[in-house]
Amino acid sequence: MSSNTTPVNFRVPVDLKNDFERTCRSLNLAMTAQLIFMMREFVEREAAKHREKPDDDNGPLSFFISST
Repeated sequence: MSSNTTPVNFRVPVDLKNDFERTCRSLNLAMTAQLIFMMREFVEREAAKHREKPDDDNGPLSFFISST
C-alpha cells in the first residue's frame, strides 16, 4: 500500500517537545499520529468557521491577520 505523505520539519521549544513526547508516551500514542490528529482538527474547525461566515474578498484566513 502506498501512502501520499510528505515530511514536515519545524522547530519547537525543547521543553514543549519533551513534555509532548512524555505525554504521548504515557498515553501510548505516536507523536506523529497525535500531531496529524491536531492538524486535521484545526483545519476542520477553521473550515467550519469559514462555511459559517465566508470571506468576501478571498483574503487570508482571519487567524493570519494581526489585530493592531
